[in-house]
Amino acid sequence: MPAVRFSMLAAALALPCPLLAAPAPGGGALEAVVVTASRQQQRIEDSLAAVEVIEREDIERAGHSSLIEVLRALPGIRVTANGGAGANANVYVRGAEARHTLLLIDGLRAGSASSGAPTLENIPLGLIERIEVLRGPASALYGSEAIGGVIQVFTRKGEAGFRPELFVGYGSERTRKASAALSGGAGRLRYSLNVGAEHSDGFNSKRDPAFWAGTPPRTSYWADDDGFRNTHAGGSVTLGFRDRDEIGLGFTYSDSRSRYDASAASYFDSWMDKTAGTLSLHLRNELRAGWTSTLRLGRSIDESLNRASAAAPSRHDTEQDQLMWQHDVDLPLGRLLLAYEYVETRLDSTTVYNKDSRRVNSLLLGWSAQIDAHHLQLNARHDDNSQFGGKTTGLLAYGYDLTPSLRLRGSIATAFNAPTFNQLYWPMASSPTSYHGNPDLKPERALNRELGIRWAQGAHSVELNYFDNRVKDLIAGNPVYALRGQQVNVAEARLEGAELGYMLSLGAFTVSAGLDWLDAKDEQNGRRLPRRARQSGFLRLAHAAGPLDWGVEWNGAGRRHDDAANTVDLHGYGLLDAYLHYRLSPQWRIEARANNLLDADYELARGYRTPGASVFVGLRYAPR
Repeated sequence: MPAVRFSMLAAALALPCPLLAAPAPGGGALEAVVVTASRQQQRIEDSLAAVEVIEREDIERAGHSSLIEVLRALPGIRVTANGGAGANANVYVRGAEARHTLLLIDGLRAGSASSGAPTLENIPLGLIERIEVLRGPASALYGSEAIGGVIQVFTRKGEAGFRPELFVGYGSERTRKASAALSGGAGRLRYSLNVGAEHSDGFNSKRDPAFWAGTPPRTSYWADDDGFRNTHAGGSVTLGFRDRDEIGLGFTYSDSRSRYDASAASYFDSWMDKTAGTLSLHLRNELRAGWTSTLRLGRSIDESLNRASAAAPSRHDTEQDQLMWQHDVDLPLGRLLLAYEYVETRLDSTTVYNKDSRRVNSLLLGWSAQIDAHHLQLNARHDDNSQFGGKTTGLLAYGYDLTPSLRLRGSIATAFNAPTFNQLYWPMASSPTSYHGNPDLKPERALNRELGIRWAQGAHSVELNYFDNRVKDLIAGNPVYALRGQQVNVAEARLEGAELGYMLSLGAFTVSAGLDWLDAKDEQNGRRLPRRARQSGFLRLAHAAGPLDWGVEWNGAGRRHDDAANTVDLHGYGLLDAYLHYRLSPQWRIEARANNLLDADYELARGYRTPGASVFVGLRYAPR
C-alpha cells in the first residue's frame, strides 16, 4: 500500500479513534453498542461490518461546528463543500457517489428525491445524540442509496431525572451560537426538548479567477462575505407500559439560509434556503419472551429554495411518508429479523417533471448467530419500486475468532441505487446537449467484497479493512456528442481501498493514528473519480484528567482531481487543529476549539475557498 507522508494525515482526533472502540480509562474497551450494522442492537466489537459510533460526549468534546466537520474526520470518507458553513456539501463514503450514501434520522429515510443526495449540511449538531456510520454496501438491509454506506443520526432523548442545559458561544467571522435543552423522566415517562440558533457572517467563499492565472486581483471581482444562519428544534416523548412495551413520538426541524456568489463576476447576493424535518411515531411490543415487534410511522421533508439571480427562485421540496414494521425473534440458534417497509416519495418543484411521485414496498429477512468462535450474518431484501420494478439484494458476512483478542472477518454484498427524479425526468431545454432526464434508466448496481482483521489487547487496538466494490450501470451523460446531455447507464467504476487504524491508551493520554488508501476509478477509461484523494490519514494526541481535557490533531488528504477528465488538480493539504475544555464546576464548562492553526490555503472544490485559521469559545451549563 502506498506510503502517506506525515503531512498528508487526516483525522478525527477529537473523536474516538476511527475504526476502533474508544478505550475505557483502565485500558479496556467500552461496551459500545451499534444498531445500523445489522438493524439489531449489538456490541460494536461483535459487528461484522466496518462501523463507527460517535456519542454526544464525543461531539461536545471535539467542538466541531457541523455534522460535515464530524464526518470528514472519519476513515473512508471524503468531503467536498462549495464554501463555508451551510454551503452545499457532498460526502463520498469509500469513493462512492454522494447519492450512494443513505441518510437515516431515527430510522427514517431523509434527503432530496431530486438530487438523490442527503442534505447533511442542514442537520445541526445540537439535535444529535449519536451518529453511526456504516461503511460498505447495505442495500440488503436498507434498500436503495446504500451502495457506499449508511449514515444514521439518532436525536437526543430523555433520561431519568431532570437535566437542563444551556450553551452560548462566539468565534471567528462573528459566529454566534446559542442553544437550550431540557430532558428528563419519571417512572416509565421520558421526554426531551431542545432549541438553538446559529449565525455567522462567513467569508467570501468564491475565489477570484486571477488566483490561478497569477495575475493581479480583478477590479470586477465582488469579494463579499457569504453568511449563514440556522434555527432548529427537536423533541421526543416516550411512555412505557407493561414490562417492556413503549410508545413514543419524536420530531426534528431545521431551517437555514446560506449566501453565495453564483459566479465570481456576479454582483447579485445569491442565497439558498434549506428546510429539513422529521416526525415519527413508534410502538414497541414484546409479543412473547424473545420476540419484539417495532412499528414505526413517519414523514421526512427536505426542501430547498434557491435564488441565484434576479430571476424567480427555483424550488425543490421532497416529502417521504414511511411505514416500517420489524420483528426481532430469538431462536434456539441465533436471532431472526423479519421486516416490511413502505415508502411513498413526492416531489413538488418549480421544475415540471413528467412524474413527481413513487412508491416502494420492501420485504427483509435476516439471521445472525454466534457459534463458539464463528460469527454469521445473512440478509436478503426485495424492493418493489413503482418506477422500475423489483430489485433483490443480499449480504453474507462471516467472522472467526483466532484468539479472544484477534478476529478475522469477510463479507460479500450486492447493492443498488434507484435513479433520481432529475436523472429520470429533468426536462430537455433548447438543446439535446443540455442536461435532461431519461425515463428508461435502470438502477445502478454494485458488488462488494471485503476482508478485515481486528486486534485489541490491553492498551493497544488495531484494525485493518480491505474492500473491492464494483459499481455497474452508473448513470452519466450520453457518450454520443449530439446527445451528451441525456442521462444513460454507461459507466462502470471500481472502488478499491484499505483502512488502517491504531490506538494506544497510556493513562490519561490517548494516541491514535490511521491511514486510508483509495483507488476510485472509471473502469472504461482508467481515470480517477473526481475529488477522491488516493491517501488520507490522521494523527491525534488527547489528554483527559481532572477538570481539563485537551487534544491536538493533524488531518489532511492527498492530491485529487476536480473533474472527470483529470485535467484540473486539487492539491493535497494538512490541517492542524486543537481543542481545550475546562470544567469550572460540576455544572459549568468552558469549551474552546481552534481550527486550521497554520492558516493553510486549500480547496475542496475548484473555485471555492475554505475557512482559514479560526477560533470558537463557548460556555456550557449542564448539571450531571
